[in-house]
Amino acid sequence: MPVDRSRILRTGVRTLAALATAAVAVGLVGAAALGTWPSSRAEAPSTVVEPEAVSQQRVCPGPVLAIGADAAEATAIESVGTASVVTASDPDDVDLELSWLASAENPDGAEDSGPLVIDAAAGAVESGMLAGAQSQTVGTDVLGGFAAASCTEAVEESWLVAGATTVGRSSLVLLSNPTAVAATVDVRVVGEAGPVEARSAIGITVPPRTQRVLSLAGLAPNLASPVVHVTSTGGAIAASLEQSVVEGLAPAGVELTGPTAPPAPSQIIPGLVIDGAAGVHADEDHADGDAFPALRLYSPGDEAVEVAIGIVPVDGGTGDAIDVDLQPGKVSDIPLGDLPAGTYTVRIDADGPVVAAARSTVAGTSDGSDDEATDAAAPADLAWFTAALPLLDSAVVAVASGPSPTLHLAAGPEGADAASVTVGGSTREVSVPPLGTVSVPLSRGTVLLEGVEGLTASVTYRGGDALASFPVAPPGPLDSPIRVYPR
Repeated sequence: MPVDRSRILRTGVRTLAALATAAVAVGLVGAAALGTWPSSRAEAPSTVVEPEAVSQQRVCPGPVLAIGADAAEATAIESVGTASVVTASDPDDVDLELSWLASAENPDGAEDSGPLVIDAAAGAVESGMLAGAQSQTVGTDVLGGFAAASCTEAVEESWLVAGATTVGRSSLVLLSNPTAVAATVDVRVVGEAGPVEARSAIGITVPPRTQRVLSLAGLAPNLASPVVHVTSTGGAIAASLEQSVVEGLAPAGVELTGPTAPPAPSQIIPGLVIDGAAGVHADEDHADGDAFPALRLYSPGDEAVEVAIGIVPVDGGTGDAIDVDLQPGKVSDIPLGDLPAGTYTVRIDADGPVVAAARSTVAGTSDGSDDEATDAAAPADLAWFTAALPLLDSAVVAVASGPSPTLHLAAGPEGADAASVTVGGSTREVSVPPLGTVSVPLSRGTVLLEGVEGLTASVTYRGGDALASFPVAPPGPLDSPIRVYPR
């Protein structure tokens, strides 16, 4: 067959041209990789939008409750005394509407001394600048101690990290519905052995303007380390947990605990007060009772979580560090060891979401008797210190009556700058160093905070036989400013 030399020539030329083009392309790519190209980055335009003024509301849990105080009615619940309530707002000269919820389990309770609802009309106070707090001292044959709690917003989901249902310990879950519609509530309990099967706690109806009370022992008996997850549909719920302790025949503390911060890899507990009595070392495998400080942790995920716990004194002394592994689906109470008396900030960093709260007790004062048994039975008190959420730039705090109320301001996580905070208008200015905590003595009434963005805060009470705490919470989503990115 004759050879078409012209075709071969054309093919060869095309091949050489393709190879030359590829070589040039490779050279350009290599030059681009080695060279420096001009860059440009534009931030997306955004604006902070204040939500439209709406009515604001806070719910106080109400007085301490006793279950089975009457031997003839072992499951009856009744209120004990009344709680002292303080309200706070900015501005502070507005008229707030106060009303009381009905109590489904305590129909004989006084109508004007039960769970209290604080309402501010739309636009009456600045967004999120409404607060309330209550306190109460009780002393009966079965209840003794001091309890203080903040008045919280009703929400669709809450985590209660507190309580026990072992011998001598009673815990009540308080579900307050301040709205005008019924709420359907699911209460799920997890303990040291895992989730507790309690079908009677699913689909609970809480009528409008009513508080319902559940005995935790009825849902999860003999539980040493419960965590309670409350969710609701319909009306929103303000949830809290009351715990009381009896040692032998003597009351040994009572506490009202509100929700802790929702699950997150990083949690901060500001203002953990340690009495300094002999405790249990953190490396011990087993510890019963309440007479030692402990950190309760739970991870709602399906995998084990590694947790680093930092315990730092507020005065800047030497702290402690504990590393633990949390088993999925189980609650752990971590003994914090023989910590010297003082106030501490607990910082928790995990590789998965956790909820947290710390427990501490105060030993009762001796009555001066020579009888050792009498001294050993002296009253005491316990408190739960919950993890707190970061605040916005300003906050208002209601300080209820009680012994030595103190504000604790803790800096944000590592990398946060120092903060200059104004406490109570122009009266005091304090500086919170990075990863540091500052304590400020308070008095009963209203305290305004400015410059607290990113900080966490709590209010604690400490007396001879009294211990209590509650976090300072930022406003909920409906009251918080929103950053909007226009399209």
